[in-house]
Amino acid sequence: MLDIKFIRENPDKVKEGCEKKQVKVDIDRLLEVDKERRELLQKIEGLKAEQNKISGKGKADKAQIDRAKEIKNKIKDIQPALDKVEKECNQLLYKVPNITDPEMPIGKSEDENVEIKKWGEIPKFDFKVKNHMELGVKLDIIDTEKAAEVSGSRFFYLKNEAVLLQFAIIQFVFETLTNKKIIKKIVGELGLKISTKAFSAMLPPVMIRDSVQKSIHRVFGDETYRFEDEKLNLVASAEHTMAPYHMNEVIDQKKLPLRYIGYSTAFRREAGTYGKDMSGILRTHQFDKLEMESFTDIETGKDEQKLIVGLQEYLVQQLELPYRLVHICTGDTGGPDYNQFDIECWIPSQNKYRETHTSDYMTDYQTRGIKSFYKDKDGNRRLLHTNDATAFALGRTLVAIIENYQQKDGSIKVPKVLQKYMGGMKEIN
Repeated sequence: MLDIKFIRENPDKVKEGCEKKQVKVDIDRLLEVDKERRELLQKIEGLKAEQNKISGKGKADKAQIDRAKEIKNKIKDIQPALDKVEKECNQLLYKVPNITDPEMPIGKSEDENVEIKKWGEIPKFDFKVKNHMELGVKLDIIDTEKAAEVSGSRFFYLKNEAVLLQFAIIQFVFETLTNKKIIKKIVGELGLKISTKAFSAMLPPVMIRDSVQKSIHRVFGDETYRFEDEKLNLVASAEHTMAPYHMNEVIDQKKLPLRYIGYSTAFRREAGTYGKDMSGILRTHQFDKLEMESFTDIETGKDEQKLIVGLQEYLVQQLELPYRLVHICTGDTGGPDYNQFDIECWIPSQNKYRETHTSDYMTDYQTRGIKSFYKDKDGNRRLLHTNDATAFALGRTLVAIIENYQQKDGSIKVPKVLQKYMGGMKEIN
């Protein structure tokens, strides 16, 4: 969440940020209840100070005892009002989105996102293009019919070579991002003055406490599968349990950045998307993701995002998938995001680019609620800055590979970079 002090000092800037993100929050009301909250807190603190003064005098006379009782009752009377305004203040504060980078395009919807560049040649086929499900069924590597019987719609079985292909991608990503030489190469090519530290491998939990998920502002509302009795949610992305990894900690600045590459299964209801990508494995309730999570100081957070986008491009280029890089506009970005870039890979059967990667820089918006700090060189405690980004959403990546690498006879070539992880297999047929 945003710092309430920042909101007090910059109300117009915060209001402008809400308008850019098309988020309706009554900032004036927030400031009113914040003022009431501070006044009530001041009263209680003053009464408690007097209370402590009386108790510190040793044996009290009748007047002091009566005054102590009076103070106790006054605090008891004020507390419900304080609880009420604190609740309203927190509810309003929670709704306030992060401000956006001045460089972020201003727009109301995805139609106003800005294309930065395109990479790779769109494949030209001399035969009728098949979609990934036609190919997947023919090759016996994807089964959605049996999954529908067993689990319902928007589930799937991966089989045979598709399983090997998925685990080849996983091995490729972990081998790449834990390699300091590759990180150093990308940092150098981008001309960045930041650490070349490699990513640490992580397998995070797939369930998260409701309170923690709300604190990091990564709640998908009706999209999240919730276990009410346990107050637990299934994660909708690996970042949900990676982002709070350093909650309630103070990290020495010398140890930064802390970079992690995690893999987990994710779960989303996909509520409100009926009719969108109903067939196939592009939009499903259960999917696997490789996610990058990075913790930095305030000075290097923005350049860290540049590195992450560079790494995303490197990974996609290694698979030789045509894509475009897009700068997301203010009206299409998430509430916690200060800046966002997407990569969209070409999907031949749809004759268009589809989003496969997202990179979100959230400044200290996430870490305030979970108390993740670092200690700077002067000994000051400051909030960590976070970046999270897709390395590969595996279902969508499989769709892109299957369709872009399809052959006339219905077989699928295996990307060169993945062949060594599949025992030298060059083709799925």
